[in-house]
Amino acid sequence: MSSLDELQQVLQGIERHLEEAGAHLGTCQGKLDEARQALVRLDPEHPETVLPPGLPRTHDQVERAQRLIDLVLNTIRDFATRL
Repeated sequence: MSSLDELQQVLQGIERHLEEAGAHLGTCQGKLDEARQALVRLDPEHPETVLPPGLPRTHDQVERAQRLIDLVLNTIRDFATRL
């Protein structure tokens, strides 16, 4: 096996791991939304009293992480295509 073949295999492995991480982030986002909805149901008239202060930011942070994963995936795919 040539060094180029080895590099392509490693890049494919990285790509798989990044895709899995993206899928986990999607699951995480869904679970965070479920948790938020459940907490709001505890006190629908005053949801700010039951929501942890950092919870509203988590949605944006998970989306940012997903965008970064997509960016890295695209970069790796572009690099692998040029090999």
